[in-house]
Amino acid sequence: MPEDSDPFEFPTEFVDEQDHEESTAIVSLQSIGKFARQQPKDRHLIVRMNGAARGQVTALEPAPYRVGRAPDCELFLGDDGISRKHALLIPVGATYVLEDTGSANGTFVGGQPIERHVLRDGDTIQFGPTALYRYTLTDEGQEALLRQLFEASVTDSLTGTRNREYFDTQLRSEISFARRHKTDVSLVLFDVDHFKRVNDTYGHPAGDEVLIQIARVVSKVVRSEDVLARYGGEEFVVVLRDVGIVGAKSLGERLRETVERLTVSTDAGPVRVTVSVGCASVGLDYDMKPEALLGAADRRLYVAKHRGRNRVIAED
Repeated sequence: MPEDSDPFEFPTEFVDEQDHEESTAIVSLQSIGKFARQQPKDRHLIVRMNGAARGQVTALEPAPYRVGRAPDCELFLGDDGISRKHALLIPVGATYVLEDTGSANGTFVGGQPIERHVLRDGDTIQFGPTALYRYTLTDEGQEALLRQLFEASVTDSLTGTRNREYFDTQLRSEISFARRHKTDVSLVLFDVDHFKRVNDTYGHPAGDEVLIQIARVVSKVVRSEDVLARYGGEEFVVVLRDVGIVGAKSLGERLRETVERLTVSTDAGPVRVTVSVGCASVGLDYDMKPEALLGAADRRLYVAKHRGRNRVIAED
């Protein structure tokens, strides 16, 4: 059969002429058929199996990958128990060799410690005590699907920001990173003022649109490396790596001003809102727990509300 022919062509007796007259959408199955054709398995992937990045896909290029918590590692792992130069992934022929490079807590394949191991499709890899991955050899379509599944698992379905679960685990990871590297990490927690009034006056669909548009404009203010997440209801939070309290307050002011200028078009009419913001930073307190950092930001957010809303508080 010629390559361009449609193997799913229907016999003419099954075509209803009336359908054509009513402009019924006729789907060409030729386009569907091409996705069903077998694709070459030429994608070498490692997929995270636990933690905040569960499901995250890393595509291995034909070059060595350094694995560890050193900032210049091609596969950076911020997990506790990971050495700066933990392991190497080396392309050899049609696969990769995994080599432990003297890590403190070991590298494992299938639960067994290894010094050097030739990877096979489906191998489970563990770096240190907690970082778990699966090595897989697959095709382009499967890689795209895996990436879509990961994005769906860490994304808030309404606003498109990261979700609460991702934020909770990422915050712990960022505080651990700050502790090891003696850098700072900050939170900017903000809440939509009088949001119940918006829902009561304009309806819940309008309230949803307000949250969607706030997330859209704030995402343009934060850096690509920052984590913007929906914390719950009308609350959002931004995690700022290597940014102190002065930088956090500056960002808080920018996003406050951005939201204040925003007019949200809804079916019930235009809506304008403001936000109150609380900022907190680890500073030099490297023993600070995530709950304490979040508690400080939440306390200052409450003060912003108490002092009249539409303001930023960055100190007690």
